Amino acid sequence: MAITLHHKDFRIELFDHASSEDTAVFNKIYQPKKDQEYQPVSQTGIIVYKGDTVIASALLCAVAGATSVTTDSVIIESDNLITRCCNTVFSITLPDLKLNWMTEADWATCFSLHPYNDSFITHGEVCISRIDYFGKILWQFSGADIFVNLESDIAFEMHDNHIALTDFIGGRYKIDFEGREIAG
Repeated sequence: MAITLHHKDFRIELFDHASSEDTAVFNKIYQPKKDQEYQPVSQTGIIVYKGDTVIASALLCAVAGATSVTTDSVIIESDNLITRCCNTVFSITLPDLKLNWMTEADWATCFSLHPYNDSFITHGEVCISRIDYFGKILWQFSGADIFVNLESDIAFEMHDNHIALTDFIGGRYKIDFEGREIAG
């Protein structure tokens, strides 16, 4: 999949990049150090344009559970692009695509990112995480099984005062925005 975003005078394209494709077109390649001896499972290409001119390009690589670029896998906060590839969340400056930080949000896969106040919440396969805009994990919450719901597409829902979760075996959870389970 591919998505196009706009920030200031820039057009930002994010897309799935097959691991067998040429990587020489990217100015920068970012991959967690512990993953570098392995073939990436997923790769996210990013190209920043001003008009028709390429300003910068980067390739994000990771080796945990496979992911694809989706509209809920990227956040722009100030002049930073925050996105995920597999289980790793990357923060990259705009427009030059310099790496601020990368954080493993889940040991398996990170499905989506959701802004929340001065941070964001990740819907991971194994855990829900709240991460600040400096890459620090503020808390994580896990259930009895993975947060995937075969009965419906909804395993993760953010509400005004809580997050509703459903795990693979049908367990339902309600947590507050501090990662604590609440009754009901």
